[in-house]
Amino acid sequence: MKYSYIAWVLVAFNSLTSCVKNTLIQTEEELSVEAQKWKSFGFSDYDYTLEIICFCPIEYTKPKRISVRNNKVVSISNNTEDVFTDTSFMTIDGFFEFIEDQRKQNPVVEKIEYDPEYGFPTYIYFDISEMIADEEIGYILTNFVSY
Repeated sequence: MKYSYIAWVLVAFNSLTSCVKNTLIQTEEELSVEAQKWKSFGFSDYDYTLEIICFCPIEYTKPKRISVRNNKVVSISNNTEDVFTDTSFMTIDGFFEFIEDQRKQNPVVEKIEYDPEYGFPTYIYFDISEMIADEEIGYILTNFVSY
């Protein structure tokens, strides 16, 4: 009796503490719906503000205004040459690709929110591994303006 109780407690504890993926958008189909909504507008010239969430220097994480023309990043406010070549500064289509790539790594935490009108991601956060410190990355996209 004593051993069965201990076994039950261990099973219950294991089920409560097991790795559960935390997602706001849970399926590839839902991602595809949002991507299709975004693509349906045909935006190729737009600006948005990007804030990066990571354990990085403040110069890297402070909000930057990203300008996209002809579906290419053409300028970044508060730009330094090193920052401009960083792959974190991408088009919105690039963020959809980033989400797909991160999902292939089977992250332990995934949180994504989308703009209800245009379908682009407004909040992206991934933690790929609980065992690696400070590899988490997040992005906040705000102040979208199309031209």
